[in-house]
Amino acid sequence: MSSLTQIRALTNDPRRAALEVLEDVAQGAWLENSLTKRTALLTGENLALARALVYAVLRHQARLDFLIKGKLKKGGASSALMAILRLGLAQFLFFNRLGDHAIVYETVKLASDQSPGLKGLINAILRGFAREKAKEGFIAEVDGRDTAPLDRLAVFYSHPRWLVDLFVSQLGLRETRSLLVANNQLTPPTLRVNPKLISRRELAANLPFATKETKYSPWGLRPLKWPGNPENWPGYAEGHFAIQDEASQILGLLVGQPKRVLDACAGLGGKTLALASSLAAETQLVALDPQESRLGHLLTEAKRQKAGQGINVVQGRIESVALAALNQGPGAADLEAAALFDLVIVDAPCSGLGVIRRRPDIKWRKTLSGLGPLAASQGRILQAAAKLVAPGGRLIYSVCSVTEAEGPKVMEWFLKNTPNFGPLTDPTPPALAGLEVGVGQLRLWPQRDMTDGFFYGLLTRLA
Repeated sequence: MSSLTQIRALTNDPRRAALEVLEDVAQGAWLENSLTKRTALLTGENLALARALVYAVLRHQARLDFLIKGKLKKGGASSALMAILRLGLAQFLFFNRLGDHAIVYETVKLASDQSPGLKGLINAILRGFAREKAKEGFIAEVDGRDTAPLDRLAVFYSHPRWLVDLFVSQLGLRETRSLLVANNQLTPPTLRVNPKLISRRELAANLPFATKETKYSPWGLRPLKWPGNPENWPGYAEGHFAIQDEASQILGLLVGQPKRVLDACAGLGGKTLALASSLAAETQLVALDPQESRLGHLLTEAKRQKAGQGINVVQGRIESVALAALNQGPGAADLEAAALFDLVIVDAPCSGLGVIRRRPDIKWRKTLSGLGPLAASQGRILQAAAKLVAPGGRLIYSVCSVTEAEGPKVMEWFLKNTPNFGPLTDPTPPALAGLEVGVGQLRLWPQRDMTDGFFYGLLTRLA
């Protein structure tokens, strides 16, 4: 059998592809990487179904497991059995257009191919769920159990209990529930218009689907329904827009009028390119990242968005590159170290707990014990980047997380240990009114703002 035939055998069935993605993720693979690989031969409705099944299972995994384990005898279940039953039950709960008999048939067929010995058990359990669904006997079962409120929240809204505890400590019980609901909602991607090529109004008029202007960002458009693959939309090839959440877009309202900018943790370059599209043409932008592949993606996107001129990319970590630049050692020329930057951006590696609505696998990957080391790393990165800020310049710290440890606590530690910096006291732009959570600190929440969960710390070098 050729390799292509083997690939087709694995990927031409959307349910099988979804199951393989879920197995990959359970073994530590990144969700989008596995989806790209496992659904390579799917198109149209089959591709949409495979992706929807994967996201439904990951969003609601704890609730699915609770219901499934209630049907199993004591002693637990194999990972193969749980994976197939999650997939089947998710279709009962969240895919109303699929008939019950078709769901049972397709799931049992999947079991026949993947785990033949489980076929009879899976058939019996799913038929039991179908009967209970007809009586509406199991959909609200978790919510009605006589257990502790936080246990119910964790199971019914499918978040790890430690994360529910963390949210409750910050928000209280009622708003934590709203956050959990928001984290489980389907979220269409937000567009960021390229204002150097087209206006927001013109872009909206050119798109084949309805959009709404974003509340905080003057460059954003939010589709009212999921509109498919962005690469197929009018204006994509011409660079008229990029996909970027509104919480990330508002960086452009916080930077002032810098002449030299360093994006110290550039990643795939979303923020670098957003600034390139909104700042003056003569602004010098340097994008720094340790991964060559990310910088390559940035350059490719810069070409598409007609933003390549004025952007220099440097491979390396801010800790070592900053030291080299200050000492005029190897790497100094890369950052033109004779002059410091009047804006340095640190979009630090973080837990990602603010983007659960778009990356539901994140909530099952992270642990409470991991937040402390992350925060310590964020502080070190911020201190290294601070060395390259010119007197009077700005240092902007951001994370796509809603935890206190990665936001206000990092700022508190940095200000205590970096005496030549203080919080930026410039007035917050009127468009961002209501987002302040302290002097020089902004925060956005999925349940309040319909954006990713995000934290900004705005700092200035005093001397």
